[in-house]
Amino acid sequence: MPSTLSPLKAIRLHCLDCVGGSAKLVRYCPCDGVHSTRCQLWPYRFGKRPETTRKRKGERFIKPGLMPDGDVPLETVDSFFEFPST
Repeated sequence: MPSTLSPLKAIRLHCLDCVGGSAKLVRYCPCDGVHSTRCQLWPYRFGKRPETTRKRKGERFIKPGLMPDGDVPLETVDSFFEFPST
């Protein structure tokens, strides 16, 4: 009997597949409607509800336009944000 995924987990897997399996590319996905075409799944790309992501990661990962431009090299993109210590 095949197991089924929750809709949020299925969205996460779709986003990982879309960017070639890189969680970092999912985090900085440019399909926020500002840097590229708007993807309706963009707010759910972490496999969580947007409200949960906002609480855990901050507004910068949910609000379109706060992501770095596509011209920013991925090696330096983490320095683009101030990450809260965990």
